[in-house]
Amino acid sequence: MEKQISITKIKIRHSQILLFLNCPKKPETLQGELRFQNAWLNFCHPVAFYPVGKSLVCPINTDKLENYDGDWKLTIQDSNDTYTPVFTSRVRLSLLLGRHFVRNEETLFFPMGGASHSFLLRCRRWQKQDHLTFRIKELTAFGIAKLFGRSLKEKHMWLVYEKFCITAQENGFYFFEYCMKNKKDNVFFILDKKSPQWDYMQQYRKNIIPALSFRHILYLLCADLLISPDGRHHAYAWKPMPNPVTRTLNKQKLYFLQHGVLALKNVDSLFSVDSSSSVDYFTASSEFEKNIIVNRMGYNPDKVPVTGLARWDGLRDTSDPAHPVILLMPTWRSWLEGQNNEIFQQSSYYQHYASLLSNQELQDYLKAHELKLLFYIHPKLQEFISTFHSEDSQIELYSFDSMPLNQLLMRCSMMITDYSSACWDVYYQGKPVLFYQFDVDDYNRTNGSYLNMEKDLFGDRCTEQEDLVHLIKDYAENGFQEKQKYTEMRKEYFAYIDHNNCQRTYEYIKSQGY
Repeated sequence: MEKQISITKIKIRHSQILLFLNCPKKPETLQGELRFQNAWLNFCHPVAFYPVGKSLVCPINTDKLENYDGDWKLTIQDSNDTYTPVFTSRVRLSLLLGRHFVRNEETLFFPMGGASHSFLLRCRRWQKQDHLTFRIKELTAFGIAKLFGRSLKEKHMWLVYEKFCITAQENGFYFFEYCMKNKKDNVFFILDKKSPQWDYMQQYRKNIIPALSFRHILYLLCADLLISPDGRHHAYAWKPMPNPVTRTLNKQKLYFLQHGVLALKNVDSLFSVDSSSSVDYFTASSEFEKNIIVNRMGYNPDKVPVTGLARWDGLRDTSDPAHPVILLMPTWRSWLEGQNNEIFQQSSYYQHYASLLSNQELQDYLKAHELKLLFYIHPKLQEFISTFHSEDSQIELYSFDSMPLNQLLMRCSMMITDYSSACWDVYYQGKPVLFYQFDVDDYNRTNGSYLNMEKDLFGDRCTEQEDLVHLIKDYAENGFQEKQKYTEMRKEYFAYIDHNNCQRTYEYIKSQGY
């Protein structure tokens, strides 16, 4: 039988995190384990217990744990019951206002709340916002917002942001720029000063908020609406220690601009209406997609406007038939994010793409026909771009900050992907898409899709490298023309093909009273 056990106090002692448990059981009857929450990394360590007064103490030795980004879950058992440790309200408050962590060089371990306030131990790299000075700034802004936030709230601010607040090139940027060109002064964009787009965005400097600045924190707490292609957690510090700002942020209204058409990746567990990352408004690009959001994810139809994606307003086909470019853009794998180079290079993901980039038949064909192959790694895996190499002059490697993605999507003659939602931008332009799905069984098991991968894709599909190379040749020799059967599918997947997506989005938001 599963029960809860209360954590009444937390102490940090050198590299140990001490959990004080309110448990009537004797320590010798209990067994505990700390397990890493990653299906691909099977790390597990036993934990011990000893009595102190009326409490049981569970010491967690962080120097014995593997230093991989992710969360550790604690489970306690006796002969009859399984216990989930949960924080009392007093401990939750101390986590929000205090600083409970262990730092081992550049690795940080800290306790945080999971589902139903259950205990999780998070491990990640040390970040600049972990310094005490940032916590002081955070708490000061929170206090000012509580005392004087009413005047700021009267500005009815909309805050726009994108992934990690580091880019301005996605749906958020295009919607924000539409608002600026149409004199919507209550709309602001959050952006890191280190962003490649920072200089460009200075033409709107009055409406640009530096990420993690005092103004960022204050406006975040007082905004009417968040607008983004990403979840709320991208609007602030990434994977932060418990803090009152994130707690408030999780309650803010969010208009979700999306990354692409929902189809290739099942996001029920991430964005469904009853999930911890649910949104308030969920944009769609067709009735087909709206049906997924309503029927599979549980949203009210009135909260799912069919507007099209904001970034499609900026799409212009700039491909050059005389100098064709093939864009190779796989999506990320959740089990590889935050791992080290050794783990990454052991993965089938790395091995398949490294092998493709060195395929001699492909290299010879690219050279003979003066074709360029551009390999663009997903931003969540950008730290691994250095593990890929190509000596071939026809193959170029790009990280996400080296060139705006929309330029590559417009420049390419054809796209090769596995499951990336960026393929919808290429399909929107009437260009062919190839799907290289060598790990489709793993993908369906860990993510899943709303489409039947064998019947419903809008491009040719293969699972073997040899077949992919042959398909590349076939399309190149046909001038990269889309097949008619895929052209005919477009009307089902897009309600509009025009340049009015931002306007429809803005008008819908205003109709909701913002």
